[in-house]
Amino acid sequence: MAYAIMRAKKLANMGSVAASMQHCYRERETHNADQERTPDNQHLVAKSTDEAMGKLRVLLPEKRRKDAVLAVEYVMTASPEWFAQATPEQEKAFFQRSLQWLADKYGADRIVTASIHRDEATPHLSAFVVPLTQDKRLSAKEFIGSRDKMRADQTTYAACVVDLGLERGIEGSKATHQTIQQHYAAVERGVQPLVAITPKAVEPRVLRKGLFSSDVETPEAVAERLTKRINERYAGTIARASTALQERRRAKEMQDTANSLRKRLEALQEPFKGLSKAQMAEVLQVASKLQQENAKAKDKSQQHRRSWPRGGIER
Repeated sequence: MAYAIMRAKKLANMGSVAASMQHCYRERETHNADQERTPDNQHLVAKSTDEAMGKLRVLLPEKRRKDAVLAVEYVMTASPEWFAQATPEQEKAFFQRSLQWLADKYGADRIVTASIHRDEATPHLSAFVVPLTQDKRLSAKEFIGSRDKMRADQTTYAACVVDLGLERGIEGSKATHQTIQQHYAAVERGVQPLVAITPKAVEPRVLRKGLFSSDVETPEAVAERLTKRINERYAGTIARASTALQERRRAKEMQDTANSLRKRLEALQEPFKGLSKAQMAEVLQVASKLQQENAKAKDKSQQHRRSWPRGGIER
């Protein structure tokens, strides 16, 4: 089962935006990137941090709150096993649709930069968008300001790539978040052959040979050398075991999520027990009417607030 994966991170100052962009453009040291594959990365919209920051400054309104979110950084990817079997056409379609999803949500002109990284464990799209409303206000809250909005985003994003063989994660999941880099690093480490400690390996090594005497390893140095060798050899095995443990935990989390959702559903169904189909239809009709009235009242309230002068209400 392969999943569409999307993460969003709010950036509230120019320093954090620039630092994240420098990571994307590999303008600062990136330990989890393979330098030999870095030329395979693609940079869209802007070709450098300076260019992207310039686009950001043009979009930012002069008057804004001190704590306003200046940009939202998105990471959009899929399960590693999907990329392992995806065709070049499917991979291209995945990134095109991911970028289009952002354009549909924020507006294409709000995307200041986007990069496709192929030099890390799993390909992914990193994009920076300015949460600017139609009336030129900075408002991350309006785009991703609630759990409901973020859940809806996960649903619509997965829907745009579902025909590529990707699914949405379980809605309302109790799974804890592990960084993508941590997961990929664990998966890619291999299992090494068993370590053989020979009698010769235990013997102290000659460090410096002189004419009349020699310096040899101390027992502590021998122990340190052998410990290091064993740790290096079994690092991959330990990582694989850790990943297997994570999968078992994930299965339990999925079961817990299913139980939680079932209980929530039962609680929602409780008030309707014993009602006939006709009565249920009547209840749903009333509920729909109330929802429409609430939506109209909310729109009217927002329009009224936006009509106020920026300096406040004149007396």
